[in-house]
Amino acid sequence: MRKRKKSNNQLRREEEAISAAFTYKLHALFQTRYREYKRNNYKSKDKGGDKKDNHACKIKKTSAQSLKNIKSELEILLAFYGVGTPHIAPPNQTPLSREQICMMDIDFEGLYITPNQESLSGPYRKAKENSLKYDIPHTASSSEYDLNQVPAWEEMKKFNSFRLMHHTICHRLSKMNYPIEKLNQLNFIDLIDIINDHNREHPEHRMPCQRSRFLKMFSVCYGAEFTEKMTLLGKEQEAKDFLSYAYYINHPAKRCPPELKYISNLFSIHHIKNRKFANELDDYAKVNDFSNLSLCMSFPHHKILHSPTEIDLNHNIVFFGGFLREFQIIRNPEKERLYLQGKLRNPSLSNGGR
Repeated sequence: MRKRKKSNNQLRREEEAISAAFTYKLHALFQTRYREYKRNNYKSKDKGGDKKDNHACKIKKTSAQSLKNIKSELEILLAFYGVGTPHIAPPNQTPLSREQICMMDIDFEGLYITPNQESLSGPYRKAKENSLKYDIPHTASSSEYDLNQVPAWEEMKKFNSFRLMHHTICHRLSKMNYPIEKLNQLNFIDLIDIINDHNREHPEHRMPCQRSRFLKMFSVCYGAEFTEKMTLLGKEQEAKDFLSYAYYINHPAKRCPPELKYISNLFSIHHIKNRKFANELDDYAKVNDFSNLSLCMSFPHHKILHSPTEIDLNHNIVFFGGFLREFQIIRNPEKERLYLQGKLRNPSLSNGGR
């Protein structure tokens, strides 16, 4: 007998039931309900509340064996729905340095830290101080600065965000009349300081980050399909707000309306190969590439990929909006390639999609 196709309402109800099951198991696993009950029901006598009901608060905690069973059930369910499998770390992986981890995080999150001025190199600090005190004539053009002579640039240029700042860094070195012969004395913090000063002075042209670039790419390549999936889930407005949010995030000169900021809690960008496992890649700098990023509903979808076990998400999933395939978007590498070549445009982004 031919299997009858499920209606949209049936699919939505099934998805809601599956999500509820995952949510329930997560609450049981982390004793969330127990803590919430105590927080919401305990009334201090000092605050005029009723005396604590000891019997009511004595909720039986989940046993160690039950916790183990729940963890196992979650892994089985994720594998059953084709979402992913538990991460298995290969042996003898060389750990990344603090500097490499910092580069990786800044590339993805953006530069939101103020560099420690005590960590600046002597030649750079002197050139910067002189440029602030005196009107120094430029003795070298920006094109004469070869960043390949800077030791830290060898690693930094592996990342998309830093590569895009090449001209800005050279321009500012020229502007402060930094000695070309001392390029090899510049350190990582010097270059971060240059980018930080640029971001502060020109917020509309601040260094881009992979998080924002991914949101823009996703909107262009998958926006229509995303809206379709979210509408099936009964969340059409959230889809529209997400596309608007992505637009404002990629246009710093335009202020994002406060009513759109809830989207940052509703969705999460997930690294398919977790950043803490970046050293397992052939090149750790690829950890922030579009091909390793996926948009997820935050709870329970994104939560379940990290707790209680690190899960390797199916690489083909670029949008994890549900445990059923009908609420996921499969990655289209060709579309993403055309986007990177500037051959794809999305008209809805021109007005914020709102």
